[in-house]
Amino acid sequence: MDSPLVFLVLIAAVIVLAIFLPRWVRRSTMSAADREQRRLADSRRTEILHDLGTTVVLHAPESVVRELVDPIVLQRPREFTVLGDGGYGIRFVEPDDAVVRLVSDGTTTRMQIERSRDYLGMPQGAAFWNELRALVTARAAADGIVVTSEAGRANSA
Repeated sequence: MDSPLVFLVLIAAVIVLAIFLPRWVRRSTMSAADREQRRLADSRRTEILHDLGTTVVLHAPESVVRELVDPIVLQRPREFTVLGDGGYGIRFVEPDDAVVRLVSDGTTTRMQIERSRDYLGMPQGAAFWNELRALVTARAAADGIVVTSEAGRANSA
């Protein structure tokens, strides 16, 4: 066993492992990190879409709801905008990154997101939408208006 050939083969094996092992470890680590990042992004996207899909139903005519929502929106110009077409804009970058509409059937009015833009690979505006929903719900409850909420579907479209 004192043959130099055995030692040379052992040294060659260590050198080959030293060359290829770090690349393999780096690749497998990077792919695992990418999978985890995609999983977290998909989970966050699902949560955001669920929030944006949640609708507030106010049991009052549209004119009453508009009188309720307009002051809230006007008090926070950095977050919300009254749009010229009767909708409300939620700002992330632009004043109309997400557009809120009031849809009335005469006795009830639904406040819902009509559309939302994606920035940085994710839909934006969910935090401000949640805040607007909470403010409108609180104001409506204080005015004696019955409010219900319809949870959104978490579709990853």
